[in-house]
Amino acid sequence: MKFGILLLLVTLSSSMGYPFATATVVVTPPEQKHPLVDQHAAYFQQMPTTPIKQVSFSTSNSIAPYFFADQPQGVQYDLLVAALKLEGMHIKEIVHAPNLRAQRLVQSKKVDCMINTPDNVQGLFYTQSLIEYQNSVFYITKNKLAIHEIQDLNNVTVLGFQNAKQYLGEEFKALATDHANYSEISNQKSQVVMLFNGHIQSVVLEQRIFEYYRHLLKDRLNTGVSVTEVPLFDPAERKIACHDKNTAAAVNHAISSLKQSYQYQEILSLAEQNNYQPTEHVN
Repeated sequence: MKFGILLLLVTLSSSMGYPFATATVVVTPPEQKHPLVDQHAAYFQQMPTTPIKQVSFSTSNSIAPYFFADQPQGVQYDLLVAALKLEGMHIKEIVHAPNLRAQRLVQSKKVDCMINTPDNVQGLFYTQSLIEYQNSVFYITKNKLAIHEIQDLNNVTVLGFQNAKQYLGEEFKALATDHANYSEISNQKSQVVMLFNGHIQSVVLEQRIFEYYRHLLKDRLNTGVSVTEVPLFDPAERKIACHDKNTAAAVNHAISSLKQSYQYQEILSLAEQNNYQPTEHVN
């Protein structure tokens, strides 16, 4: 309606010889950008230009109840599957290998990403943490070992998981390097066996992993004896690192989406209820 009136006025003014004055509209940009502008820009910069549909991973051989080599199950496995699904991705394969080989697989680009990568591996691109691990020192309570800080480990025999020196901080790394009675092993079930057999005084192991194998071995060993846990180490973030920046960005965004959903706490709650403990099989 308004446009029709305006057109009529223009036509009349032209036919009558009168100039028709039009108003000049000047749009002044706001002095400050909306706070979501940068946020949206950062989001799209992180996303790969080509959609990623499948991702291959490497991870440790002995990492139950977080992953199982012989079945698609585990606390961390379920978190990863749920995260990728939210972004239309899925796991192509998971290669289980000792920690050092698992790292070499991603560095040589034989797999896309490594789960639980040590910090600051050159040439890799990291995601945020998918889950936190609580590494601790465990010993048989009746042995009354005086372990209150890392330096106290100098007085006892210690068996750590493979590459533990790269995961547990500089103080522990220095101690383990010079410790005459410190060793590492890739099989974490063997760590628990050696502790309850009395072959070693203490083990350094992740809390859920220790409880998993303790339960698994209860019919073979007297694992019901009292055990003291000393949490000498801070809860450790467990990040995924990829050789490709775009893949890391896609996986990172998937993890963010999962943490904002109900599924994240639901899966962790199942873990706390021992839903990932073994029932019949013994590996």
